[in-house]
Amino acid sequence: MLYLRRRELPHRTLMVVDAVGLAVVTVIGARAALDAQVTPLAVLILAVLTGVTGEVVRDVLCGEFPPLLLREEVYATAALAGAAVYLGLHRAGAPDTVDIAVSAALVFALRMAAIFRDLHLPRLRRLSA
Repeated sequence: MLYLRRRELPHRTLMVVDAVGLAVVTVIGARAALDAQVTPLAVLILAVLTGVTGEVVRDVLCGEFPPLLLREEVYATAALAGAAVYLGLHRAGAPDTVDIAVSAALVFALRMAAIFRDLHLPRLRRLSA
């Protein structure tokens, strides 16, 4: 609180911490889904939902609209890629530490690339009738 009274919030630093959170929570979601012995598609869906839920809650509490998730940000896509890698490594029989480290690193790297290289997904357009 004292810091924020005298300084501006370090936006990029918060984005880095947010990317770490996305990576960790996505892997936790994938691991929990695998422990529940659901289908591979359900593993991917649950991992992405687990990863992006924190972002949606943060945006709602901060009053940001549209939420980051609904913009062209590489967010859910990074979570999906990490979940897919986690699932693939797990099914290939890789050790848990490898599954976790590689998939979390991928999510983090994709999100960091999006932040620092200003990468965005293409904007969806409605088809006119």
